[in-house]
Amino acid sequence: MTIDFDTIDYMAQLRRSGLRPSEKLVQRILGLGAAAIAPLLELATDRAALYDAPPTGLAGIHALRLLGELGFGSIVEPLLLAGPMNIDETEEGSAPELWDSELPQILARFGASIMPQLWAFADDTAHYFEGRSSALVTLSYITAVATDVRDEVVAGLRERLAATDDPQYAGYLLIALGNIGAPDVYAEVMALYKAGKIDRDLIGPATARQLLLSKGEKRLACAKHPFWERYDQHGPFARQPNR
Repeated sequence: MTIDFDTIDYMAQLRRSGLRPSEKLVQRILGLGAAAIAPLLELATDRAALYDAPPTGLAGIHALRLLGELGFGSIVEPLLLAGPMNIDETEEGSAPELWDSELPQILARFGASIMPQLWAFADDTAHYFEGRSSALVTLSYITAVATDVRDEVVAGLRERLAATDDPQYAGYLLIALGNIGAPDVYAEVMALYKAGKIDRDLIGPATARQLLLSKGEKRLACAKHPFWERYDQHGPFARQPNR
């Protein structure tokens, strides 16, 4: 087996990058193409490292964002299987919390091409609910980057919501619908609440009403943020000057 020492060195540099990797390092990693996928996935899914103090604790965020730039659909399932990272009570804006919130946004940038994978993952009861929820939320974010699939996504979520007998899954489906904003679904959702078919601990009727009856453009806008804009606007990286 050939050992790519450049790739090993680039990952080591990424672990030391702190709040923001250098543009030179980012370009070198992206230049590896498919060869960067495995080492970036290993780094992005290192659950324990995300709880380390910076700079090590931030390396998983850098890796996740770089995977989004490479755009290989093969990363979708491994990343969904890895989450959620925020399994403990953590400070808002911490690396685990940021990882969880950014995963659907970053995957959504792949557009409609990954929708079959997302539906299949969300429908597979062998997966944990949290991972299935991430797939559903990703579908909601896709409607912001591929606006022509909005009706298709809403219809798919609505169909599953009407068919499921699992209140927890119904809650996750409703969260995804709420992200998009779907006023036409409001009446049937309230009927499902009355019938006890939606987990109120996941999303209560008042929150559902507020989300469904409002427009989702602002809620979904982060899916359209390019790579460096994430460092300008998200978490502890915000407003840090680029090196």
